[in-house]
Amino acid sequence: MKKLLLFLGLFVVSGVQSASAQTWEDAYAVPNMLGDGGLLQPNLEQLNSINSIVYNLQQHTTKICENNSVIPRDRLGFHFDSLQTVQVGQDGIAQSPTRSRNLQEYRFWGEKTFLDENLSLDLIVPVYYSTDPNIDTIAKIDNPTPLAGQFGDLAFGLKALVWEDADKAYSAGVRVEAPTGPDFLLTNTVIPIDSFEMDAWFFTPWIGGQWTPGTNWFASGFLSYRLNSGSQNNFFNQAGQNFPFRQPTYLYADFAVGRWIVQREGQGGLTSLAPVLELHYTTTPTIGEQRGTGGTYETGQLFGHTDYLNITGGLNGTFNDAWQFGIGGALPLRTGAISGPNNFSWNTDRTFSWALLANLNYYFR
Repeated sequence: MKKLLLFLGLFVVSGVQSASAQTWEDAYAVPNMLGDGGLLQPNLEQLNSINSIVYNLQQHTTKICENNSVIPRDRLGFHFDSLQTVQVGQDGIAQSPTRSRNLQEYRFWGEKTFLDENLSLDLIVPVYYSTDPNIDTIAKIDNPTPLAGQFGDLAFGLKALVWEDADKAYSAGVRVEAPTGPDFLLTNTVIPIDSFEMDAWFFTPWIGGQWTPGTNWFASGFLSYRLNSGSQNNFFNQAGQNFPFRQPTYLYADFAVGRWIVQREGQGGLTSLAPVLELHYTTTPTIGEQRGTGGTYETGQLFGHTDYLNITGGLNGTFNDAWQFGIGGALPLRTGAISGPNNFSWNTDRTFSWALLANLNYYFR
């Protein structure tokens, strides 16, 4: 890990010397990606003592491609995801065992450039309406899983422009996610169950590129790898023991292509508009660990090798050369499924049925 970050730092520093910054008003500025609804890190808890009630305690992750550009920018931003039919739990005794909910994600951005706009630092503040981290009543146990508003893992990062010419640019960076989100607690006065201390840090080094092979077409892409700082702690009350567990690592590959149908740089009102098509792939090079004593915590082995492939379509545009907006929808292209006793089934290669996405950014100097 240290060697990887050292190599990335040397690569960034050496590249900055030959790069020159591009401003948003340039005719070939490439809009920020919409993303694909982010990553919902699955955390399954199966309670064998209550006839295979299963919770999926969601951890939300801000992917590098979401509302991001290859070029460092001075901006304030906002990103919204509405994720439809997310599988959040299952009750083995119910006639309709699978429980699904619609979840929402709200992320607030700040990005500031330095060194003649060749470097930037960003800060992302996430708020989610998601699975309740505190399951503390019999009613919540019988009906997994209720929803609640919650603050997520605060993210910050460094971006460096390492090369740019008239029709292409490349950058590299790293993002850090701090464990500011909630721990998970499954307990009540009748049935003491489990608690999960979600205190690991996450580090995502990445590289990106953008290309404008003419006056109308553009493309961009990101390649990133999400690592964790180590094991987290699961205290299993019924056994009176602590069980360390490590979550999977994730490899992301994201690509977008679009075509401007409006370009009115330097004028008022709508100054650009472009339909865009994005393809997003996520896989698990390491699948995490499993714990199974009296209950079962699953962070990877139950799923095996996970592959998400999502497609996003939308519109991006600018208003008065200062406001950039995007709106679109994402659709999973893979399903994947596993099954087990007591009617247990779970989608391994999709976390939602479809998603509505939106970006809004204000660029300042």
